[in-house]
Amino acid sequence: MKIERIEIYPLVAELDEPFGWSQRWTSARATTAVKVIADDGTYGWGESGAADSMKSLAPLLIGEDPTLPEAAWQKIYKEIYQGHGYAGPGMIALSAFDMALWDITGKVAGRPVSEMLGGGSRDRIPVYATGLYYLENDYPNRMAEEARGYVEAGFTGVKMKVGGKEFLDDVNRVYHIRDVIGEDIHLMYDANEGYDVKTAIDFGRRSADADISWFEEPCNSYDLDANIQVRNNVPMPTSGGEGRKSRYEFSEVFAKHAFDIVQPDIVNVGGISEMFKVGHMANAYGVQFNPHFWGTGISLSATLHVAACLPSNPPSYVPEPYVNQTVMEFDRTPHPIRENLTDPIFDQVESHITVPTSPGLGIEVHDDVLNKYLQGSGPIVIDQPAKTAWGR
Repeated sequence: MKIERIEIYPLVAELDEPFGWSQRWTSARATTAVKVIADDGTYGWGESGAADSMKSLAPLLIGEDPTLPEAAWQKIYKEIYQGHGYAGPGMIALSAFDMALWDITGKVAGRPVSEMLGGGSRDRIPVYATGLYYLENDYPNRMAEEARGYVEAGFTGVKMKVGGKEFLDDVNRVYHIRDVIGEDIHLMYDANEGYDVKTAIDFGRRSADADISWFEEPCNSYDLDANIQVRNNVPMPTSGGEGRKSRYEFSEVFAKHAFDIVQPDIVNVGGISEMFKVGHMANAYGVQFNPHFWGTGISLSATLHVAACLPSNPPSYVPEPYVNQTVMEFDRTPHPIRENLTDPIFDQVESHITVPTSPGLGIEVHDDVLNKYLQGSGPIVIDQPAKTAWGR
């Protein structure tokens, strides 16, 4: 069995209303889907960004065995290692390929990816609602209505944005949301690396009475010294790491105890193979592992399969989300591609999502949705092997 063809689908969808966070506002959502097809017709799906890097790296996979994802991972990693490509778009592209190969591997074996990883320890994953981005004229009524909707939908946790308004305005927004959702719902906020050390510490202290479950990305996530200072001087746990690539970039995070919680994103870290490794590294260091998610049902399914296999940290007779059990982000912001691309369209029940049990990732992709949001006249098709090593 060999990889015969790879199709790359850059997708963009315009939004009816823009929204923002500490770094920017956006009027569109985008992702890149990839379909890896074997010579017997079996195919697998992956997702990330970096379509150009996918196009450059895909020839390395033509002719390879798709049921050996670790071998394929190492082959591509070796080619992007020099020049630190593993820390940038090369690793993002590899993340998508890795998902697709695990999808094929599970389909060939007739088993879901979670079983291929060794067997899940749970069949449902706790999730929280990510929303409450900045909107025009959203305070106080629009954001209150949004937050109330998450509680009514059954979510046990809600995450909001900070760092995009004046300091005291954001403090007031945090207390406003706490008043709206009540004292029994977990509340987290995410600065998206929007503060310096002094401001982050001040913000954490001023908002502490709102009972915050964690303070996400207070400072630049690559400035570990800054994040360590924040962690040591605010009363709530801190988290970060969504943009970090590979176990190698996470190793210093764990070694320096930079965060209480790590949040790798499967579209950045290196796919299923690497997220699984980082999850076990977190367990070994006693750091909570709560994955980031901002994509479609492809990467959501992949993340669910990994999360299903990770043990409680530490082991407990009564595993509890937000205490010692992985809880996963469930993006609720507008995303026309996510809302239509896959079967199933994932939803939560009682703040949990069921892990797919069909072979592979357990999802199918709708061709009509691909075509609707595809940029260009057709997918980028790769069906010839690399003639020379990539990047040289």
